[in-house]
Amino acid sequence: MDLAPSNSQIPTRPVDQLVLDLLRRQEGLTVVDLTEKLEVTATAVRQRLDRLENAGYVERRKNTVGRGRPTFSYFLTDLGWRQVGVTYTDLAVALWSEIMEFEEGGTKAKLIDKVSKRMGRAFRDLLPDGSLEDRMKSLAGLMAARRIPASFVSIEGLPVLSVHACPYPDLTSRDVDRSLCHLEQQVLSEAIGQPLELSCCKLDGHGSCQFKPTQKQIPQTSNL
Repeated sequence: MDLAPSNSQIPTRPVDQLVLDLLRRQEGLTVVDLTEKLEVTATAVRQRLDRLENAGYVERRKNTVGRGRPTFSYFLTDLGWRQVGVTYTDLAVALWSEIMEFEEGGTKAKLIDKVSKRMGRAFRDLLPDGSLEDRMKSLAGLMAARRIPASFVSIEGLPVLSVHACPYPDLTSRDVDRSLCHLEQQVLSEAIGQPLELSCCKLDGHGSCQFKPTQKQIPQTSNL
């Protein structure tokens, strides 16, 4: 699951993505530079830059060159770098494959537990305070914003988080012992602050993976 800060995950338009791609290749471009490269008007470039700056993907820095009207150069923010397609898929697949090589229990279990708690805390920090239902609704929204189709439903009065597509398709295709399903359950439990059980799983032929709360509370852990 991608845990990059969402900043409400403001979607970019295709024309704005072109600006991000240019800044990815060459940082510090000015409005004049972008106008020449995109072959559009300066007004159109400024409109795109304003949208990207408001979304938190781009920042501008003032150029101090003598007197006269100041000019600005534009750079990708950390969020902008993530937006332009940075991927950790190959790294994730390699790391997970190595973890699966460990013998059951011991080091393997500890690693999965530590990873799941760290990922869960990252989500938990983005969730607002509120009831269990409120937190689960917000978590579904965060996952959906990260292009993981998820939704909140209430089944017989019980809040249920439905995940309609696996966040780790490159990993689950080779994970026959369901270790990744267990990790996802731990991540979501840590995020919510209450244990969730995997009541339905897509690997068993169900339409979605469904997570519902149990009664036991998860103790708060440090960030270390």
